[in-house]
Amino acid sequence: MFVVVTHLRSEGNAGNIQDYPYGVLSIIKHNKGLADFDIIDVAVNNDNLPQLEERLRQKLQSFQPEILGISVMFDNAYFAIAPIIQLTKDVLPTCLVVCGGPAVSPIAKKILQNQPGLDAVCFSEGELPFQDLLMADDLFKAVDDHPSWVSRKDMDSAKGPQKKLLNDLDQVIDIDYSLIDVFDYERRVSFNPLDDRYLDNLRAFPIVTSRGCPFKCSFCWHSGENDKSMRYAGVDELIAHVEKIIALYGANCLIFYDDMLLLARDRAKEIFRRLAPYNLRIELPNGLSPTYMDEELVELMYKAGVRSVRIAVESGDEWVIRNLVNKPMKIAHVQPVVDALRKYDIWVVAFIVVGLPGETDAHRKTTREKIIEWGIDLCSISVASPIKGSLLYEQCLKEGYIDPNAEFQVSGFLFGENVINTKEFTAEYISDAAYLMNLDVNFVNAYRLQKGDYAAAASYFQYITRTYQNHAFGHYCLALAKAHLGERALAEKHWLEARRIGESDPLWGGYFRHFDIAFDDRFEDFLSGISIQTLHSTLADLRLAPEQGVLAGHVA
Repeated sequence: MFVVVTHLRSEGNAGNIQDYPYGVLSIIKHNKGLADFDIIDVAVNNDNLPQLEERLRQKLQSFQPEILGISVMFDNAYFAIAPIIQLTKDVLPTCLVVCGGPAVSPIAKKILQNQPGLDAVCFSEGELPFQDLLMADDLFKAVDDHPSWVSRKDMDSAKGPQKKLLNDLDQVIDIDYSLIDVFDYERRVSFNPLDDRYLDNLRAFPIVTSRGCPFKCSFCWHSGENDKSMRYAGVDELIAHVEKIIALYGANCLIFYDDMLLLARDRAKEIFRRLAPYNLRIELPNGLSPTYMDEELVELMYKAGVRSVRIAVESGDEWVIRNLVNKPMKIAHVQPVVDALRKYDIWVVAFIVVGLPGETDAHRKTTREKIIEWGIDLCSISVASPIKGSLLYEQCLKEGYIDPNAEFQVSGFLFGENVINTKEFTAEYISDAAYLMNLDVNFVNAYRLQKGDYAAAASYFQYITRTYQNHAFGHYCLALAKAHLGERALAEKHWLEARRIGESDPLWGGYFRHFDIAFDDRFEDFLSGISIQTLHSTLADLRLAPEQGVLAGHVA
């Protein structure tokens, strides 16, 4: 029996959904026939832990599993592990309790040390280690002797675990969803003002058609290992699976979670070419490298159903890309790709990472200028996060940039809490710099607002103010867009709300002053002075005055 735990944030919805337990379903697909399987898939928080425990108790008593596997994708769900382990051992003392997933796999020995009831941790992928486990006569001896299972026997050993990887992805591409109710999952796609297809009846399914990465970007969990292999599922097998989920579940949206979908460019073109007849909505939440994109590929993506693309730029500074990110990309690749995406009216999102040790204010200023120059619709700006298993994590431990005693470093993604303190910059300073860059390029100098596409701009700012109701800049920019569209009443409503928030919240008031945005006494004065020139490009210096402090929870 698998227990999949996910923790959802209390505010916002960017990536904040309970996704299908794809990894566990892949393990089950590969090992079908070797055991009976069951799944508990739950979004956990401190308030609903008692309900989870009661549900788990009932399942344990009825299903009587010999193995219980806990899957943890992200650090913030780790708190649920201990009660699950304890309850399982209380109800079924002889049950083998194991754990896996990116949040625990790279630091398996530490997890075992801190979870005394846990028997083993799976290192890396789980399909083959579970196959070996299910074929064994003695489960506990199997995890002790297996190179991919880290057990208590291994805690004092200097030898590290070894990955056992599934090479033939054709074996698992046709995921079987019969163990879950797909209609229980609230599917949301990323915001895109240019695409509203199927939003009222969305049937979205994840897909992973390749695994691996030949590169070593410093902040990626993959960078700490030397495996450069790539493994692929066949295109015929992929299309057969797509036809199956369309027939069984009415699928109308595919969400590709491949890390390197475009690396084999001809294969990627064939995938998009063959998906075109199905009239699907195609979502690509992971960043795509501009290095592997050309206009033919962009056209095929559009015809297949792609309306939004995230390009993994990381920085606008060549030195940072080469020396800190360690990414095989040239800044010159970006503009032609953005132009091709713009030709097909595809919403362009750029992933930006700030705060890597060694980056300076001057580098961040260059990044900001490049974002404006490229014409990016939306920048997803995150602070560098020391993900376990990454080179950045090892660097931060070695240099003392993070607390070595902290069990987990919850950081980085979409303005999370920064935890890296270097000699040059505090974690708070970098968080503030990232947020100021966000306000600058996504609000004050938003591409669609600057270019006069007020309908698309208004759609984006409406999304922001729905998701974060007290976002002062969202209200202000929405007032600008609505004013240009001639929607006076709505413009006034959001202008008044922006002014109210700015006057009542010192942080928002400080941000308005930083960008030289002042509120007149009368809305009519705002209207009479409105023009694109009222938007300022004043982020020459990313530093905050000391009295402005840190973000205190402001997001988006």
